[in-house]
Amino acid sequence: MAAMKTALKAKVGGSTILEVVVSMVLIMAIFGIAMMIVANVTNMSLSFKKLKAESLLQQTALKNSDIETGTKTMYVAGTRIEQDIRPYADNAALRQLHLSAYDGNQKIIAELTQIIIASDE
Repeated sequence: MAAMKTALKAKVGGSTILEVVVSMVLIMAIFGIAMMIVANVTNMSLSFKKLKAESLLQQTALKNSDIETGTKTMYVAGTRIEQDIRPYADNAALRQLHLSAYDGNQKIIAELTQIIIASDE
């Protein structure tokens, strides 16, 4: 019984509320920074949607038989493609083709600019 009394009188170490709150704030700050880094890396990576849009722009540029200047909007595979053809550097034989692909949120996914030769057919 005497041994039991001495064991109960021993002081047990613990943490104060202030220490617990400070440690939780630090953990939440580190977690928040990590989540921002993950979100930025995910947004900057090549996604399937971006690769698909770049492929669609390449196909549209290759199929482009209409070389008249102006703006045209097309919808291909759920992607809106805007085509803009302008004269290039005051040269009658050259045109600048600019294609932009937009997703469902009207955000630009991919862009393509090429110089094409205007044929006199």
